[in-house]
Amino acid sequence: MKDFDFSNSSIKFGLIILLILLFLIPISLIKNLIRDRRFYQEEAISSIIEPLGGESEIQGMVIAVPYKSYKEYVDSKDKTHIEIETKYAIFAPDTYKADFSVYPYYLTRGIFKVPVFNGNIDINAEFSNFDFSYFGIESKDIIEKDAVLILGFSNTKNLTAQPKIIMNDKNLALSPIKYDSISPFQTSVYYTLSGINMKEKMLLNGKIDFQGGESIKIRPIATDNYFTMQSDWTSPSFSGGWLPKERNISDKGFSAAWSIAGLSTVYPKSWLSENKFTPESLKVSFIIPVDTYKKTERSVKYALLFLIIPFIALLISEIFSKIKIHPVQYCLIGFADVIFYLLLLSISEHIPFDFTYLICAVCVSLSTLFYATAIFKKIKWGGLLSGVQFISYIFLYGTLQAEDYALLIGSIGLFIVVILLMFITRKIDWYELGNELMPEKKGKNIKKESDPYQLGKELVPEK
Repeated sequence: MKDFDFSNSSIKFGLIILLILLFLIPISLIKNLIRDRRFYQEEAISSIIEPLGGESEIQGMVIAVPYKSYKEYVDSKDKTHIEIETKYAIFAPDTYKADFSVYPYYLTRGIFKVPVFNGNIDINAEFSNFDFSYFGIESKDIIEKDAVLILGFSNTKNLTAQPKIIMNDKNLALSPIKYDSISPFQTSVYYTLSGINMKEKMLLNGKIDFQGGESIKIRPIATDNYFTMQSDWTSPSFSGGWLPKERNISDKGFSAAWSIAGLSTVYPKSWLSENKFTPESLKVSFIIPVDTYKKTERSVKYALLFLIIPFIALLISEIFSKIKIHPVQYCLIGFADVIFYLLLLSISEHIPFDFTYLICAVCVSLSTLFYATAIFKKIKWGGLLSGVQFISYIFLYGTLQAEDYALLIGSIGLFIVVILLMFITRKIDWYELGNELMPEKKGKNIKKESDPYQLGKELVPEK
């Protein structure tokens, strides 16, 4: 067995590993830059959608019926008094149907664009069985004439027109009084129900014109809830407390339908206004499929791996060509690979990501081709290095497209790289590698033109 010689080749390997670790610094800076750009994007999004009411949430509807509540108390003279207070019982619909038609479009702020939308809702609801006996309220204490219908929204800025509500074929008028203390919703619109007979079934229908940005939330509040949504947006995201029972997504848009039982919500059929709940909503988001920053951020996660591959290819070329490569030359090729991600970030803000990726991959690969050809004095080595780099970019692009299988593809690709390295270097005598890379040890004194190792000597005058 040969004794291990800590030769110049071993030092070269150490320097290459050190360079790779040092390149973590610019890679980290690029990651921070991506986060900064995302922050600026979020600021732009907020400045666009806030005047539209932000994320639009339709929180439902209830009927609030006042009643007299009696409270006894004893004064300082031991006299008993009865205080009458007006409280409210809240009744949710038996059925609640809402059909959404949504028309998204883009608004821009600087270089950023945000999906916003206009839309309308056709609503139908049915109320019945106003049973006060469960709360121990007598019929004589019920004040039916002051009952109000409450419509709930996340923000009244989402409304582009006054909702037109019809109850039992009668147009409802807006209430001059706000009942925010009893409303179960974040923001409410109130309608008076004077003249409506609450002893019979109450049928409600109406139309709501609304606007918003990025997503729509719908809160099921009735015993039975039925929602449908149609839009020409081709990349919706369904989330929240319930997923659609039916959905159809195509290049012309999407349609979806939900059927939600009241038993799966936090709302009972009726409750007193002082009771509070923490409800859930279903959510439909109008997203931009894998936006520029997300794709760039994902590509930078693989930056270290795709920096190691060109370095290994350069080292193998150095071994087989027997031409010494200075660490500075490794650095320049490494910087070209790092700048690829910076170009990808900056250019993709202005043109589509796929086209940007192609431009950056071609430019960096060509720069490697010309530089490596100049170093090795042969185009075959430049072609090898640039080919390895370009194939790496193709592989990275495929990994970015297959988000669900990225880990699998990356693991298999890394395994293939290791197998290829084992195959290519299977006949290299690593103990003799130092002598092969340092021919002066065999009595040869080779001085090449523009040799980086001789650069320092040439700059120092002889004494």
